Amino acid sequence: MITVGFLPWWPANPYQILLKQELNKLGVRVIGNPPLSLLRLLIGRDGLDVVHVHWPHGTYKTTLQFLHVLIVLIAYRILKNNLVWTVHELDAYESRHPRRDAWFRSVVMKLSRRLIVHGEHTRQVLIEHHDYRRPIDVARHPSYIGWYKDEVTREQARAKLGLPDDARVYLYFGYIKPYKGVEDLIQAFGQISDDGAILLIAGKPLDDAIKQEVESMAAADSRVRTFLGYIADDDIQDFFRSADVVVFPFKNTQTSGSLMLAMSYGCPIIAPRIATLPEYVDSSCGILFDPDLPGDLIRAMDDASRTPLEEMARNARQRAESLSWSDMANVHLNAYKPIQEHA
Repeated sequence: MITVGFLPWWPANPYQILLKQELNKLGVRVIGNPPLSLLRLLIGRDGLDVVHVHWPHGTYKTTLQFLHVLIVLIAYRILKNNLVWTVHELDAYESRHPRRDAWFRSVVMKLSRRLIVHGEHTRQVLIEHHDYRRPIDVARHPSYIGWYKDEVTREQARAKLGLPDDARVYLYFGYIKPYKGVEDLIQAFGQISDDGAILLIAGKPLDDAIKQEVESMAAADSRVRTFLGYIADDDIQDFFRSADVVVFPFKNTQTSGSLMLAMSYGCPIIAPRIATLPEYVDSSCGILFDPDLPGDLIRAMDDASRTPLEEMARNARQRAESLSWSDMANVHLNAYKPIQEHA
């Protein structure tokens, strides 16, 4: 039995729940938010074979918590050398304190005995640009097939959202933050050639300023429909079943859970040709664009309007089906074993 502590533990995010379930099947006990007691660590009673950090900035809220977590992780490195970090993102661009959190990420990287990433691109960046010389395991981001409801037809979903049956519907789904590029998407959508197309923007804005900006831009184009706020789990199916294609106008990212969710529903994808995204999306299931090339997002959406998308949809679903949580759990188990054996 290997005992692993996940830091932080976000039960609202199915990523950790699904990973935990598969690890349990392999004999790995996962503790969410394990008590980071320095005293328990010093007297050898913490009981953790591995401390697995997922999102470093999520391990603290206050400066005091930040200092406490920092001290404890350094102690784990010195006394047990059992830290693992899944590098979901390389940068701290989704943080409210980017300089502090970027520094903390660099510390976590130095303290970690090995890293887990979701694509070969991230692995190469860590080696070539961050000079990381310890093991890096690539675990492909799995799908979310079976986690969310998928019961409605396209017609039922569109009727619920008040969408016409014959329109080409583009969807953005996910958190709305500056690096997600939603404002760029609305601007680009206004220039595509399909006057009958509809753009859905669904997700929770980071703050009121971003919400007001998106609402203002959407109000200038009657073809843009917004659903700004938390989307209940049972309602997620309505958006993906209504969509002909899902657009991710990201400026920065390493991977995307929302992209995997879209593929789980068999949606063709429009995504930037950056980081690990081309390792998940190719011409068989989507259209890639260059975010640094002016007008290329417009070109990608115009291409989608002229492309029969049925085969792309089937291929997207098949790609999602090939990415399993059991495969990912096995990568984790193989990363944990040497740490437990040489603790």
